[in-house]
Amino acid sequence: MSTDDPSDFPGAGPVAGGEPDAAQELAEQTDMDEVEAARAANRFDVRRIIGVLFLLYGVVLIVTGLVGSHHVKHMAAGINIDLWTGIGMFVFGAIMVGWALARPVMPEPPEQRGRGSGRIRRAPAT
Repeated sequence: MSTDDPSDFPGAGPVAGGEPDAAQELAEQTDMDEVEAARAANRFDVRRIIGVLFLLYGVVLIVTGLVGSHHVKHMAAGINIDLWTGIGMFVFGAIMVGWALARPVMPEPPEQRGRGSGRIRRAPAT
């Protein structure tokens, strides 16, 4: 038994090239949890929900504007209001979904975690 080998001492960590230690495993698990949390946040991102609803209602109005009766289509001063509103809602929904896909929610970088906004918070004046 050599006293130069750090693995001979109780509580000594693994030597280089050995198994990863508990702190590294915990860091990897924490990173995986953050990635999973970001995926869940992206699934229920309000931009996606609003965008999909507007897309759905836009399609319904476009179909109504195209296949509805002639009398209903031209009640608003001869303008097919269902069709134009449906197109507007569809475009808005597409923009919202595109924005949510282009800029997904990301977890905070490690150097920013646990830090506040930097503002000094004071007790309210009484």
